[in-house]
Amino acid sequence: MTKRRVVIAILLAVLLSCFTGLAYAHAQNDGSYFTIVDENGVTVYITGWSVKAGDQFLTDKNVRYEITSVEGDIAHAKKIGEVNLGQYLPPEEDQPGLFSSLLKTRIAKAQGGKVAVYHTHSDESYVPTDGKESILGAGGIYKVGDAFTKSLQSKGLEVIHSQAKHDPHDDMAYERSRRTAMDLVKQQPAAIFDIHRDAVPPQVYKATINGEDVTKVQLVVGKYGPTGKQIEDYALQIKAASDKQHPGLVKGIFFAKGGDYNQDLHPRSMLLEVGAHTNDRASAERGVALFADVIPTVLGTSSAAPTAQNGAADVGTAATGPSGAMKSIGWIVGLLVVGVVAFLFLSTGSLKEAGAKVKQFTSTEFANFLAPKKKQPEQVKNNEPQKREDQD
Repeated sequence: MTKRRVVIAILLAVLLSCFTGLAYAHAQNDGSYFTIVDENGVTVYITGWSVKAGDQFLTDKNVRYEITSVEGDIAHAKKIGEVNLGQYLPPEEDQPGLFSSLLKTRIAKAQGGKVAVYHTHSDESYVPTDGKESILGAGGIYKVGDAFTKSLQSKGLEVIHSQAKHDPHDDMAYERSRRTAMDLVKQQPAAIFDIHRDAVPPQVYKATINGEDVTKVQLVVGKYGPTGKQIEDYALQIKAASDKQHPGLVKGIFFAKGGDYNQDLHPRSMLLEVGAHTNDRASAERGVALFADVIPTVLGTSSAAPTAQNGAADVGTAATGPSGAMKSIGWIVGLLVVGVVAFLFLSTGSLKEAGAKVKQFTSTEFANFLAPKKKQPEQVKNNEPQKREDQD
């Protein structure tokens, strides 16, 4: 019996480690941040996102790197090469002007210019303005979302700004916000934005554009999900358009190898970081308002791949169901079950004996492990005469 309990405990520990080990690559929430250096030790990127080997990023100068190792809060990266974003610009971008801008807005509206906005981390705030970096359920990030909404509306676009709360700020926040994202997708928006703020020193995002003090923005792409490559191309389109209209506004693009951030639900889903907790919120609001100028251009020219909306698995729609994290958990549990069955088959020598072992395990052993063993009917019956004698 002792050996069996040990085996059960080991299996449970393995299963628990699988659950706890699987998490999104997400923003740091302890005040720390990562400084990423190149082969020569020169700082090339700073981010509050939890970085891992294999993650990639594109700098504001459109140089792409891949992280090779992480030592504490210092990450080392190798240069992949320079990216020519000109190939992501639509032909009409070569003809700037008021007429061109109005035309893009009209095209975007004609193609279904509805934009959805929500906040997975509903507590995120800006210390200089809000007093602290986290306010559960009422973070300053909502006001940044309002500024984005108003700027888009001023361009004639319809905006759905969800006020749903997804606290606390933990690894499962994206699972909670997935329901919100799915509800927004049902309203058939042309694009959907999950708006956050970063957690780095203020100078990382601070900028002056068109004579205004603003914060830059960062795009985050989850590479884990089935739409990773498509979302990556979409992010590059956005940065190309932003570089053309407001040079220096987009700080860069972070490509998280281990995240999906519910971007599998829509072919134009983007996670947006607007400034950091150390920046004032007014600057963040001005920065995101400038970023809104880019959206009509992107919506009026880019198009989703047909397979992203009509594929066999309905990728790009609410029908995709569980997120990448939950699908991975399902695979882990499935593999664990297969492993246990294989072990029983090898130890017993037949499927019949293995089945009997499984039945015994589920009916008695597992119950005994979680609670004191109950007496069988025969034991109860045999003990009854003794009880009566004791009472006499």
